[in-house]
Amino acid sequence: MTTSVTTSPPRAPARQRSRLPWLTLPATVWVLAVFAIPTMILLASSVLTYDGAKVTGPVTTEHYTDLFGDSYFRSVLWDTVWTSVMVGLVCTATGLLVAHFLVRSGSRLRTLVLLIVVSPLVSSVVVRTYGWLVLLQDDGLLNKMLLWSGLTDSPIAFIGSWFAVIVGLVHVLLPFAVFTAMSSVQGVDPALERASRDLGAGPVSTFFRITLPLIRPGLISGFMLTFAISLGAYASAAVLGGGRVQTLATLVRDRMVISLEWGQAAAVAVVILTVSAATVSALLWAGNRSRKGT
Repeated sequence: MTTSVTTSPPRAPARQRSRLPWLTLPATVWVLAVFAIPTMILLASSVLTYDGAKVTGPVTTEHYTDLFGDSYFRSVLWDTVWTSVMVGLVCTATGLLVAHFLVRSGSRLRTLVLLIVVSPLVSSVVVRTYGWLVLLQDDGLLNKMLLWSGLTDSPIAFIGSWFAVIVGLVHVLLPFAVFTAMSSVQGVDPALERASRDLGAGPVSTFFRITLPLIRPGLISGFMLTFAISLGAYASAAVLGGGRVQTLATLVRDRMVISLEWGQAAAVAVVILTVSAATVSALLWAGNRSRKGT
């Protein structure tokens, strides 16, 4: 008769366990300093009564009721959200194509493409935005090419349009989508794709039925990242919008600097944070359900 003896995993010495809270203390302090405390200050600022930049009254919800009762603010909110969605979709789709090429292709152009993708990260966002300002203005390169090709008889006013803002944001945020998608594509075993083609599936069918479901979490992460950043982006909207495109970020600046309504500016910033957090939470929930197969 044999008996089996089960052993529990060794526990860390009591002295080591007592040190664990101290090891996490720097990270905890850092998170509180750069995220939790500023967020609490922002939330408090959005419910205080201001006279210019000075707090003069008690807690109130008047800033939020005034905002959502204003049709102009609701229009700006909608414009900002759909613009961020478009930027996220374009970055995710383009990033997937570029990432698939960089990971799966054996072309010598991979190094050049990778340098092009990385190049926006080595310059300031303001420099990149003003570069698009030069390209898209009435006498810029794009309008000159359109006039030379005969596609238009007069320059197109790109500056001051949502098209210019979306182009500028996609250029700034595309590297984030590419690198996120690359990590997902690298995690897919090429043998699965070869097996699919050996069984008679074409490249398109293999991509949509094998590769795409496996990299879906990475695509969701790339969309969340680009959407959240573009929701609060200021430079591209301020420069390429030409003063005619209003987003939530530019509205915060106007309420703080021009009209000195600091309470409403804080309330708009809270709306940006809330919309971003709600969207990210919903996408995380959808991603978890897809991984569980429910």
